Amino acid sequence: MLLCLLAFAVGCQESLEERTLREVQEYTRRRCPEDQGNNAILDSLTFDAKTHTLTHYYRLTGVSDNEENAALMKDHLNDEMIEATRKDMGYKRYKDAGYSFRYIARSDSSGKVIYDQTITKEDYGY
Repeated sequence: MLLCLLAFAVGCQESLEERTLREVQEYTRRRCPEDQGNNAILDSLTFDAKTHTLTHYYRLTGVSDNEENAALMKDHLNDEMIEATRKDMGYKRYKDAGYSFRYIARSDSSGKVIYDQTITKEDYGY
């Protein structure tokens, strides 16, 4: 019983930064790689506590694996990612804390980064 109470007490003292780091590591270990649809695969998540940035690493395959199209559609993709971040209620506690969200996508065929966008609280409107 005492051991359970001690474990509960330690868990209650976990900061948001510590919790975020633990959760992204667990998510990556348990669920990645994860098909996100539209030929995008989420390979991992990371969290930088110093900058309060949650980073998503994607791999683009098939028709989405196209550097030229990504460059041409960058503004549209940025708008879509801002809107998706704004609507994602799963990230509410992170948005409430003013975290940033970074999305990095690599070409599956070349390994090059073809999309890299950081969305801040100013972008998602918190």
